[in-house]
Amino acid sequence: MLGRIALDLSIDANLKRRVQAAVKLAAQHDAELIGICTDPPIPQYLAGGTAAGAGVLNSLLTRIDEDKTQARDMFLAEAAAAGVKAQCRMPKGPVEEVLATHARLCDLMVMSQNRQHESSWSIPPTMAETVIMTAGRPVLMIPFANIADYPIGKNVLFCWDYGRRAARALADAAPILSQASSLTILTVDPQPDMLIERDVQPGDMLAYCAAHGYPEPKEVSKTSEYLNVGDTILNAVTDHGCDMVIMGIYNRSRVREWILGGTSKTLIQSMTVPIMFSH
Repeated sequence: MLGRIALDLSIDANLKRRVQAAVKLAAQHDAELIGICTDPPIPQYLAGGTAAGAGVLNSLLTRIDEDKTQARDMFLAEAAAAGVKAQCRMPKGPVEEVLATHARLCDLMVMSQNRQHESSWSIPPTMAETVIMTAGRPVLMIPFANIADYPIGKNVLFCWDYGRRAARALADAAPILSQASSLTILTVDPQPDMLIERDVQPGDMLAYCAAHGYPEPKEVSKTSEYLNVGDTILNAVTDHGCDMVIMGIYNRSRVREWILGGTSKTLIQSMTVPIMFSH
């Protein structure tokens, strides 16, 4: 079970949904919620030091403090109404670094899908991607879609390709999988010849899940011949009635690891259910 869950309380259009989803998940696991209310980056044009700029900056800082107070109060009220233990932190420092730091002392960080056309100066455009790549903890992304009436992590789709990132995700997902009711394991573009050569047995994944007390998985294979991998995963979510996806994150470059690869980017932009990314 999850013991501590960190929650990004940045002011954006998905804040309410994100709080409700985190509270629901914390209630399912009897976990403590740690809300992280950060300061947004200040626009560079206000750093000039002019008298007019100072007045605008003071007004902006006042508004930021008011917004943070409202976010904190809403979060604590939602948690209290659900009987969830919660506390709120208001740290200083770069948003991505602060969130990653707090994530490392929790089992999971909850953040939100970022719609580029709705992003503002207060939300760095690659904030979620940066936290996913640097936190060292799994990050649960909450979609803009309304998920209030659905469970979270009861019917799980796990993406498996026998690779290192997928293996890390399988370990990180242990608290979720131990509480799941059903588990679908999806392999896109399987490589049966490789498995035979390496003497991987057909029942190895079932044996692993049984050894850890997870639901008996339904193993599904699909090809991405006509769709990209991201869309193939999203179709499988619908086909199998899943309420969460768990997968290892992929990046385009070892040099610039905060830039996500095509599959990860597709899922973040088009997700319809929460996705837990592990890196």
